Amino acid sequence: MSKNKIVKLTGMMFLSILALAGCGESSEGTSQGEEALEELPEARFEVDEATPSWEQDTDHPAQLKWYVNFDWYAQPGWGADTVTKKIKEDMNIDVEFISGNDENLNTMLAGGDLPDIMTFDKNLSAASEAPKFALPLNKLAEKYDPYFIEHAAKPETLQWYTLDDGNIYGYPSFSATKQDYEDGNVVGDQVFIVRKDIYEAIGSPDMSTPDGFISALEKAHEKYPTSDDGAPLVPFASTALDITNGGDGAYGGTLQDFLSIDPTVNNEYNDRDSNEEYIEWIETFRKAYNKGFITNDQFSDNDNTMKEKLGQGRYFAYLHSNTKGLNEFMSDNNARNPEQTYIAIDGPKNSSGEDSTFTGGNISGWTQTFITTSTEEPQKAMELLTYLASEYGTMVSTFGIEGETYELVDGKVEYSKETEELRNSDIARFDKEVGLGSYWFVGNDNYAIEMGQKPATSIRQMVDWDQDKLAPRFEIEDIDPISGSEARNLTQLNTDRVQALVSFIQAETEQEGRQIWEDYLQARSNKGWENIVEYRNGKIAENIEKLN
Repeated sequence: MSKNKIVKLTGMMFLSILALAGCGESSEGTSQGEEALEELPEARFEVDEATPSWEQDTDHPAQLKWYVNFDWYAQPGWGADTVTKKIKEDMNIDVEFISGNDENLNTMLAGGDLPDIMTFDKNLSAASEAPKFALPLNKLAEKYDPYFIEHAAKPETLQWYTLDDGNIYGYPSFSATKQDYEDGNVVGDQVFIVRKDIYEAIGSPDMSTPDGFISALEKAHEKYPTSDDGAPLVPFASTALDITNGGDGAYGGTLQDFLSIDPTVNNEYNDRDSNEEYIEWIETFRKAYNKGFITNDQFSDNDNTMKEKLGQGRYFAYLHSNTKGLNEFMSDNNARNPEQTYIAIDGPKNSSGEDSTFTGGNISGWTQTFITTSTEEPQKAMELLTYLASEYGTMVSTFGIEGETYELVDGKVEYSKETEELRNSDIARFDKEVGLGSYWFVGNDNYAIEMGQKPATSIRQMVDWDQDKLAPRFEIEDIDPISGSEARNLTQLNTDRVQALVSFIQAETEQEGRQIWEDYLQARSNKGWENIVEYRNGKIAENIEKLN
């Protein structure tokens, strides 16, 4: 499940927000979520901050509904896999998962008939409206399960998500803190890979400079014109573009990270698109395209199609922005022909040859999970969040059951032979029968890394390549407007941007390509660019204040 998927807003989102607006705060300024607390039943026992409440609440059975706002999320049925079977045994609880999309979410929010728990992308406008439909987690924890605040949740994450009213309404997935970085418990997700057999056959060249990059593509094209299945070998490709919706694949922020262009300068937004180092590499891709080393499929294939081609060994070099998403396809490729495995090497660098700089995760995470005002089992719902966020629950959801799916060796997890083989050979069956990694909503994946979690063998070398190039960039998280005229302008500018990138790469001459890009940069002023930059700088200042 990629931390990098972005759920787009729909027009109905604004209707749902308007519907919620009339019931947000009382005359005393308290939120609907706070008011709902007054009607909740008392705890079934005396709570203890040193003991998670689920350990004392096993006699009380409960059934919860949990909505996940992603159509692709599938769950085989509570108790059907190793993970949920263990949670059910521990907590005496059943959970029905419901998946959907923005339209389903908007309908629920507008109607007010909500499931017990909801998970959706933190960037949706609905997240900012949480006080109108969600119970404050800090107050729920105080009432039912103080272990959540004291031990399960991360202090830095709680600080980040505390609103002006002093409450925390949603807890994130994949939140990485400064402490996680300092402890080395983060992993990168951006990579430049090459097919190892071809790379070594052409002399393992340096591809970090424009000239070295083009030269290597030329040699690969000459020596290996076709792949095993007879299809033409494509010398270079990158993460799929989404031209209609402004998705730049790896040609935007990922490439800029490879070039180690700082996203801020003096605590203000840095316009990396106008950086000459970046423009020079887009020009390098233009040269590659004109030599036939980048094909038009780059601009039409979707992400899954391109990954399937990777699984068939049809690319020599590939710049990618979601390493974990390559697991299945790298496994397919290695099973097809283990001599044609892909490896990570140094990709594009700036003219000073500085190492690339990537993030190893955000403090704000990817999604947020809320307990709604509609729940009839507030205590069990809070206990379930505590369970999953805790170190114990992280071990269960990530590794399964000690002695069955893993053993601890010198304090680190080692999967059983059967678990490891299934994980690397049949990921679909692994997800269905074992379920490790499927219940990620509030889990502490950084603790899992500390305990020995390793990526699948098919991508392990790629992930390891990133490890010494990671640094937090919390100050630039969630700085884009998500509503209003600035958000609409940014949506249009993102579309203009990716179209200009494609036109630049497809231009016949350098002069033509650079002019296309310069025209785009200049035209931004007519679409509210300065206001967007001002908005971003305001958010950067807020983020810096939250971090202090």
